[in-house]
Amino acid sequence: MKFFITVLASLIWCLPAIAQSPRSNAKADTQKYLLEYDPAVLRIKGNSLLIGIVAISDKGQKSQTQGFLNGVDNWSKYKIEVDSGNYSNGKIKIKESGKAYKKGDSLTVNVYTKKSFLFFSSKGNWLFSQKIPYNYETKINILTTGNFSKAPGDHVQFGVRKYFDNKMFIDKWAPVKKNLKDFVFLFNGVHISKSKDDLKIDKDPTQIKNDKIQLIALLAKNTSITDTLNVLLDYVANYQCNIQSGRTGYDLNVTADIYHDSIINAQLLKIKINNDLTHKTYNYWVNTNGGSIVISSKSANGSDGINGTDGIAGTPGSPGTVSTDVQTITNSDGTTTTTTNIVTGQGGNGGNGQDGGNGQDGDAGGNGGNIIVYYSPAVTPFLNLIKAISIPGKGGSGGRAGKGGVGGSGGIGNPNGNTGSNGQDGRSGFDGSNGRMGNVTFIMTNPIR
Repeated sequence: MKFFITVLASLIWCLPAIAQSPRSNAKADTQKYLLEYDPAVLRIKGNSLLIGIVAISDKGQKSQTQGFLNGVDNWSKYKIEVDSGNYSNGKIKIKESGKAYKKGDSLTVNVYTKKSFLFFSSKGNWLFSQKIPYNYETKINILTTGNFSKAPGDHVQFGVRKYFDNKMFIDKWAPVKKNLKDFVFLFNGVHISKSKDDLKIDKDPTQIKNDKIQLIALLAKNTSITDTLNVLLDYVANYQCNIQSGRTGYDLNVTADIYHDSIINAQLLKIKINNDLTHKTYNYWVNTNGGSIVISSKSANGSDGINGTDGIAGTPGSPGTVSTDVQTITNSDGTTTTTTNIVTGQGGNGGNGQDGGNGQDGDAGGNGGNIIVYYSPAVTPFLNLIKAISIPGKGGSGGRAGKGGVGGSGGIGNPNGNTGSNGQDGRSGFDGSNGRMGNVTFIMTNPIR
């Protein structure tokens, strides 16, 4: 150790002499530098960019770094600093904020020599700086997954394609909160679904103008870059209007008329469903060429009965009492003999187990609601497209019988006590009765104006 410290001190003492050693009178060979990068990688936030350094002497000799340029120069001779990213082993990780529009902007790379001493390295002389321009968005397009259902209430899988100044593009698809945070959306007849975080067509066709829905996408960092998706609805769908009650099914009044939609050149059934109790209205437009609707009023199922409680086990019998009998006998020769006898009494009997409780009966299911469909004469050829169902609730299941408690074990003794009797199992509850279907009636009326 003392030798190592002595050598180290000698080296440090010699350093100025080495740095100031006389140079040759020959003209120094100057270097020019160029930083190259992978043009196939988008220069945007989060991407990693391969780089390389080309060193060119004034005699035209070139040397290149290892890695991206397949050269022989080791990266250990350079110290790299990046103003909007991190550098590691021939690669830059771009870490700018991503919120600003990057047209005309760039990241700056500063290259220095690397000074090393023993296990330490530091920044040496500055060699050169070079700016690397960011790629920036030039336009966007809204994407959809081919053919999708064009009816109120349907979901639309969608995404947005971003084009950049170098003709490359990136596609991002819903869910919106996860993948489409770079965009602002404006809606007409559509909205973002809370359940799936995709695009959903509004349910009420009466709130959609001229059979058309519209989605406008704007690039958040430059709202002058936009795209618009316009979709003309066709109302071809197998609609399901399922109205569930918490008790007896709701009574529904349904009106049905037909009209010709000149915008999409189709015959549409206009269905309006009124809930008499809640005063809610549900509107459906059904294309007679491929569409249909099922309307149901379902009551609640009966509650299941509560299970009976299990009986408590009988208590164990107590052990027999133990007594000691000592007898002393005088022998013929005048000596005495003492005899000790240990006597165990009979064990106590175990207690009887408790009877199990009876299960509760299940509640009856509710009756289905009544449905009346009023339709105009023009609807008659299309009545097969309208199906109305009253669905009664199912009776609740009876509760399970409680099991009788186990008799207690007899106490240990001479003899042992008797085991107690097991408790009787309870009775299972009866299933509740199913509800009854309501009435479904179709009545022809005058045309609805």
